[in-house]
Parts: sequence; C-alpha cells; structure tokens
Amino acid sequence: MQQIQASWDEAQAQLRAVREQVEHLNNMALAKVASNMLERDMDRAYRDLGEAVWAEVSKGRLQLGNTLTHVRKSLEVVTQKIQAQNASINDLLAEGADIAKRLQEKMAAASKAVAPQSKRR
Repeated sequence: MQQIQASWDEAQAQLRAVREQVEHLNNMALAKVASNMLERDMDRAYRDLGEAVWAEVSKGRLQLGNTLTHVRKSLEVVTQKIQAQNASINDLLAEGADIAKRLQEKMAAASKAVAPQSKRR
C-alpha cells in the first residue's frame, strides 16, 4: 500500500511539473504573439510614414536632405517600374477583353447560322 501511495505521489509531482512547464510555455507563446503583433503594428506605422513622406516629396511639398538623395532616386526608379508594369497589365487586360469580345461575336454568329434540327418521331 505504501508503494502505491509513493507511486501516486510521484505521479502527482510529475503532473505538477509538467503542468508548470506547459503553463510557462503557454505564457511564452502568448508573449511572442503579442510581440509579433506589436512588430506588425510598428512595420505598418513605418510603411504609412514612408508612404506619406514619399507622397509629399513627389508633390514637391517636402525636400529630402542630400544624404537621402539616393533613396529618392531609387524610389523614383521603382515607381517608374511599377507604372510601366501597370500599363503593361492594363494592355494585357484590354487585349483579353478584345479577344473575349471577338469570341462572343463568333459564337453568336455561329449559333445563328446553325438551325435547330427538327425532331422526327
């Protein structure tokens, strides 16, 4: 009986130790999630700030210092590439719309040319 009680006490002690470790890991995971959310918020704030500053620079309302000239030039290059890509995508979309229109016209013409066959009984 004493051996069973000793085993029981040992099992309970192990369970407490495991429970404490699980609770600790849970707290660590929650802290990591909170940290990730704060980092995401910080990244979003920096991105918004950068976009706002770039908008003002693009409009000529804000001048960047000489040390940031290379950043401005690289942003201008990227902006031009994005505009060119958007123009290319718009051209592809317009071409696709033209193709779809021609296919619809062909299908409409083909369906008018084919008369339904009469059913014979």
